[in-house]
Amino acid sequence: MDEQKILETFGFNFKMYRTKLKLSQDDIINKTGFSQSYISNVENGKHNLSLINALKLSDAVGKNIESMLKEIE
Repeated sequence: MDEQKILETFGFNFKMYRTKLKLSQDDIINKTGFSQSYISNVENGKHNLSLINALKLSDAVGKNIESMLKEIE
């Protein structure tokens, strides 16, 4: 799988789940301690995040890593 596509898929899914839960980026910042620019870059597929950070973000929206990497059809 293309690395950029993985980052974009994770970011898209993260933002989708975050907005479905009516969580703002500030809510995620409070849950994870990440900066606003970090969250924004993840959502836009511009940051190659570590596995630990991916787990923290997935947990913040109540999903597992598999859900975050599933392509939306």
